[in-house]
Amino acid sequence: MASLAAEGADVRGMFDRVATRYDAANRVMSAGIDVLWRRKAIRWLAEDAGEHPRVLDLGAGTLDGAVELVRRIPGARVAAADFAREMLRVGRRKIRDGAVIDTHAADGHRLPYRDGAFDAAFSAFCVRNFADLPRAMRELRRVVRPGGRVAILEFFRPEKTRFFFDKIYNGRVLPLVGWAVTGDRDAYRYLPRSIERFCSRGEYADLLGEIGFAQVDAQALFPSGIATLVTAS
Repeated sequence: MASLAAEGADVRGMFDRVATRYDAANRVMSAGIDVLWRRKAIRWLAEDAGEHPRVLDLGAGTLDGAVELVRRIPGARVAAADFAREMLRVGRRKIRDGAVIDTHAADGHRLPYRDGAFDAAFSAFCVRNFADLPRAMRELRRVVRPGGRVAILEFFRPEKTRFFFDKIYNGRVLPLVGWAVTGDRDAYRYLPRSIERFCSRGEYADLLGEIGFAQVDAQALFPSGIATLVTAS
């Protein structure tokens, strides 16, 4: 469960540096597929959301997920938590009148919410950046009520090397594209290195089961299983 953050990588500083160009870089590098991945995850959360659910967006970044949550789940009250204040500042521009989205500069290892505060939780490409993944996931389990749904999008370490994606695109193309869009080469060298150091989808699913989620499923997403949707309740 080691991560680059555990070795002292300045993850917060990195995200704050690229905040103003983060969305543009995501759209270019994923050709917009990241938007479809978020929608798929949030559709699953919406199936059993109930009326006026309280939803946590963990590692909310520039609020793409939070905005989609209130669009897809009428009456949802979203707490968007992220430790990178600049990301949240940029994201607040997306909040429209009538959307209940509260932004909180918060560390996922020590969430400032009571036990069982949320009916559901969503997280996109965040959990790979925790210095202590088991601790952060226990915090997530703590703040989601028993039976509440959790949807996690992430890039996990592949069981087998995918030559084009891992060696060519991730290793060479992505850092250059990220540098061209944001002017920050180091941030986009971090991404492929963080995937290499992270756990596999199976290991992550096992962790969620160990900390108390009763039903856990991991689904590879198109194309080529690059991303994974992990659902739990």
